[in-house]
Amino acid sequence: MTDAARPIVSVLVPCWNSAGSIERALDSVLEERGVALECVVVDDGSTDGTLDMVRAVAARDPRVVVLALPDNQGVSNARNRGLELVRGDWLTLLDADDRFLPGGLGRLAAVALGGDAAAVIGQQVWWNGRRRWRTPQYDVGDIRRPGRKSLATSPGLLYFVSPHAKLLHRGCWQGLEFHGRVLGDQPWIIRALLRAGDRIEVLGDTVYEWYRPAASVPSTSITATTRSSVRRGVEAVSVATEALASVREEAARHLDVAASERVAASYAERLLHSDLAAHVGRALDRADPEIDLLFDAIREFVAGLPTTDITGSDALARNILEPPLRRWNRLGDTGRAAYWQLFETAHGTDPNLFRHGANPFDRLGLRLVAGGRSGVRLAAARTLLLIARFVALGRRAVRVGLGAARA
Repeated sequence: MTDAARPIVSVLVPCWNSAGSIERALDSVLEERGVALECVVVDDGSTDGTLDMVRAVAARDPRVVVLALPDNQGVSNARNRGLELVRGDWLTLLDADDRFLPGGLGRLAAVALGGDAAAVIGQQVWWNGRRRWRTPQYDVGDIRRPGRKSLATSPGLLYFVSPHAKLLHRGCWQGLEFHGRVLGDQPWIIRALLRAGDRIEVLGDTVYEWYRPAASVPSTSITATTRSSVRRGVEAVSVATEALASVREEAARHLDVAASERVAASYAERLLHSDLAAHVGRALDRADPEIDLLFDAIREFVAGLPTTDITGSDALARNILEPPLRRWNRLGDTGRAAYWQLFETAHGTDPNLFRHGANPFDRLGLRLVAGGRSGVRLAAARTLLLIARFVALGRRAVRVGLGAARA
């Protein structure tokens, strides 16, 4: 591609051992003929036929640029190396096992080039090879309702900070780098969106299909953030600490004090509610004997949070503290000791922690635990939390049944 044909849109695709999906992913980009684009593919030391496939595609389509790395160093390094090569004014990222839906990339580009937006966000769906769906955490108004937005006024966008289904102007991401193998894309995206200010355009169009295999299906994607061990969860907590600090610093540069604190608090809540809670849940599923390491790491994370990040949020109570109480039998002696230390730290940060329970049973259960560690209190609290769980499941079943009856 000559300088005269300089691309307007760059698509960055990191890949590793993706022979089964890479052509499908690239085809979803290259079918777009309505905008001058390049597709920069960074192979991160694949040991299967991925690189040969990518080179074959590049041989028949000059819009494909290939960078072959000699060793596998992870998705963040691959993305950073790709950022050094991209030439377009606008950038989007694609995972090697995902795809743009037909017309999706063109729709993002049309909006980006047709107005003054600095970032354009489309909708995405999840796909496991058999069905498509949207997760409840993603299906919120700030993400799903079209319109002009900012992180300061639409904090729900922080639940959609993967690099997918977005087109970002170079001025938003220039100089930013990805870090880490887990959660490494979140601060990059959030900082870019903070730089976009109130020029974020959210579309109603579904433009991206994100592959999320079932837990029983092995994934070799470079971006598959495995949660198969407590050690990976501890790594995630460490990255979350650094990510929150970098987002807080970026927000302070672009927003007034009140708005900056709101964004930081919203991001802290998202990390607890989604990312760290997922690791706790997986560790409980496995009855992991090292879960104490995870509780210790989360305790340090919580201890480092300003009070303003905790007192207005229910994520710590509902998503971190309640699940282990409900599944107390999954914890060994070291896990239980570490849990009590975590609870005491959380309660010390927010003395009204129990008020964040989802219902009266949860709130009373947390109040009992906060009052002491006696076996009677713990047994009563666990009973209340389990009752609350069954009530919630019953209500959900009724809602589903009513919805099916109306349909």
